Amino acid sequence: MDRGRKAMPVANRVCNERYIKKSQARHRQKLRDMRSSIDNKSPRQATHLKTKAKKNALMEDRFAQIESENRLLLEKMSHIMRYKGGIDNENDSHRYAHSLNKERRKRELQRVTKQNQQILKRIQESQPTYDHIQWAEEAQASDRILANICEFKGRSFDDESDEGQLMIMDDDGMEGYYNNSDLYS
Repeated sequence: MDRGRKAMPVANRVCNERYIKKSQARHRQKLRDMRSSIDNKSPRQATHLKTKAKKNALMEDRFAQIESENRLLLEKMSHIMRYKGGIDNENDSHRYAHSLNKERRKRELQRVTKQNQQILKRIQESQPTYDHIQWAEEAQASDRILANICEFKGRSFDDESDEGQLMIMDDDGMEGYYNNSDLYS
């Protein structure tokens, strides 16, 4: 027995002990027979969500459409097999394709083609107005002049090509030319 019960005055100690034992036995029995008061089962499914009437109706319409297209296709194929047989590669449209402007469009196309050929012939026969050899000579002369007036003569401009070289400016403002192989090795 716990202290709280010992402190309470009772008229008959034996009767009180029997009452406490019965109360504890009843309490244990209630704990054994206890059911949960929280419903943790899954909620009931709504019948309108299970049947999915809208989806079923759409699927039924789609199947009906496919069925009608298949029936039309089958009718066309049976018609081809019954009447024409083999491969149908005849073009019947030439009977109705009489264009009134066919000759005019043909003449216009010939005229444009002839003009294009004349322009091409004039372009091919014309002499160029710029001389690329003279340009190259002037560029070399300009490079030589630049090499003569350059303050830091670390590179000659006329005999080396710029391929495979990079110009890099230092922190002091000095320019230098380096080969790619020197930078990445």
